[in-house]
Amino acid sequence: MEELKITTPLLMWAVVITAVLTVLGNMFIFFLPWPFSCNMNAGTLISTPGMELLGMPFVMSLVIALCMQIPSVRKYLTTSNMVLLYTTALAASAFANTNSPWREIYALMTARLGTAESVMTYVPEFVSPPREAAEVLIRGSGSVTAIPWSQFIPVMTWWFFMFAFFAGISVSLASIFRRQWMDVEMLPYPHVTVAYSTIVGSREVRSPKWTGRIAFVLGFIVGLSLELIRAGILFFPWFPDVYSWRSNTCGPGTHWITFPGTTWHYGLTKLTPVYALLILAPLHSLFSIVFWGIIYEVASAVATALGYYTGYADMGFCGKSWCGSNTPFADPPLAFGSVISGVMLGAFVMTIFHERHHIVMTLKMAFGGVKDTKVEAEEPISYRSAWIIFIVSFILLVALFTSTGMSVWASFVITLTGVVVWFTTSQLWARVGCSNEPGYNFGPFFAKMLLWPPTAYMLPVTSTDTSLAQFLIYEPVSHCPSSPWCSTFYATIGPYKMAKMMNVHPRSVFKLTSLSLIVAIFVACIMMILLPGVYGRGVTGAIWVGNIEFRINDMWNRPSPRPIADIAPWITGGFIFMVIMSFLHTRFLWMPDPLMSIIAWDWIGGLHGIWMAALICSIIKWLVLRIGGSRLYEEKAIPFAGGFMLGAALNALIAGIGAFIAYPR
Repeated sequence: MEELKITTPLLMWAVVITAVLTVLGNMFIFFLPWPFSCNMNAGTLISTPGMELLGMPFVMSLVIALCMQIPSVRKYLTTSNMVLLYTTALAASAFANTNSPWREIYALMTARLGTAESVMTYVPEFVSPPREAAEVLIRGSGSVTAIPWSQFIPVMTWWFFMFAFFAGISVSLASIFRRQWMDVEMLPYPHVTVAYSTIVGSREVRSPKWTGRIAFVLGFIVGLSLELIRAGILFFPWFPDVYSWRSNTCGPGTHWITFPGTTWHYGLTKLTPVYALLILAPLHSLFSIVFWGIIYEVASAVATALGYYTGYADMGFCGKSWCGSNTPFADPPLAFGSVISGVMLGAFVMTIFHERHHIVMTLKMAFGGVKDTKVEAEEPISYRSAWIIFIVSFILLVALFTSTGMSVWASFVITLTGVVVWFTTSQLWARVGCSNEPGYNFGPFFAKMLLWPPTAYMLPVTSTDTSLAQFLIYEPVSHCPSSPWCSTFYATIGPYKMAKMMNVHPRSVFKLTSLSLIVAIFVACIMMILLPGVYGRGVTGAIWVGNIEFRINDMWNRPSPRPIADIAPWITGGFIFMVIMSFLHTRFLWMPDPLMSIIAWDWIGGLHGIWMAALICSIIKWLVLRIGGSRLYEEKAIPFAGGFMLGAALNALIAGIGAFIAYPR
């Protein structure tokens, strides 16, 4: 196993590359015009909510492909340096994408302009800046020196530590479970596999001996062509709308599929990189998504036939998922949104149960006097160090939240919720490269379950626990995979898997990941004030006047607009379903994976079109394996997917540059 020698010059390169990518990435996101900022940008290569593939590593692969054409540079593109470039790019992308540090979480930065004073009185000014400072962010000051930095520095400091302490939690958790997930269970991590394929392809495409050469080039051409067509539709009104993008499109890019008078609610995503990613997911996981989706449709049809959900069959496509009442997702007798919360709680409990031996082993090696030098020699850091980092980071984050006036218990619950949510969804990324948006179901449920009585609903704002805490439960604690906390966890697991695939020792990766994340967080905290402070709201769609009261009230309506006591049977049912099916699935491997029900039953499956994509990809992958076996899949399908994603990344850059030219701000 190769080990990347950590030297001062190497660390300096990591700092510089991460800082430059974070600056450029945030500038790109901030100024990118709509609709490109929504569904065609290099920061989030796949914009499907719940999937949100961070794009910077693929842009870096384009740079690698270009550098491979320069003989004097090519010799420096060693395997270890490839891991370095991937690690820095992923860290930068974690804090330079559509949702981090912009959009939803940024509402807290401008909240004093759009939120009632009765709410903001419980939010300290070192968390949300004073009104006059927030006004600068909206109107812009025109110069760096005109920004009231004295009012923003306390805010930037608090936000930096909010991100940095969770980065410590992420790095430690990834280090504790790295061996179990990557060496023992050998989870596939499709989002890392496709990045690995693009990096290898960028490096090896010149070699006629590489068996995946033609497939990689073909994938690149197909990916670039299909995405250029979509760019043409966005740019030119006269361009043929071959994807029906200008009509029958919901969210970032789902085609409506409706059959009048039926309960069918699954759409078809038009974002072609989704298919390149899902083709790398295990076939059993794809079939499981399809199976649980059929269960949803059959149950909905039966419930409607029995007289429930009157008018549901005649609802519009988006309403069948998004409407807050009279749908199988929102209301009894099915209440799939509530069931999902129970399923995810069960997934967390069962993951801990299945990993119990590994957890006990690491704790004994950390604090119990048990030593196994052979095991720890293959780890990034000792288990003692990993557990200490986790505990210290957790305590510091609780203390940080307590400093705002939140109770110690609320601060503890919010921190715990973030850990539980993203630890649970990481099991989904590991298998299919995506998850759901737990900020609309599991996150609020888990926090409310611990914070308030089960009969509580729509409590008035009377303290920081019922104002700031409730906003934080949504963002950054549980919203979506590209929000700051989740993207941090994403950026720590990814490099470990990449190092495993490239046969590089994880010890050096730990140091690079930690440093790169701290640099990315530091630079992002500057950029989130610098850019709007100079240019204002008028040149971007990345910020707006924040109203955190909306999110406070919305939290009470998730996963259902009623007290937890009223939906307890469905949450309990989801939990029992997950526990029983998890035991059965480990005993009978042919049974559908219950974890995939989260994707099949949540918005990502229906509203965002991933169920149909899983159906299509499962058929294609089955044919590939049936015709050519694993050899055809490994030598042709994986390089094709890598080339496809590289072509999509090139299109995102071309379209972004074109948008800046066509729609100057």
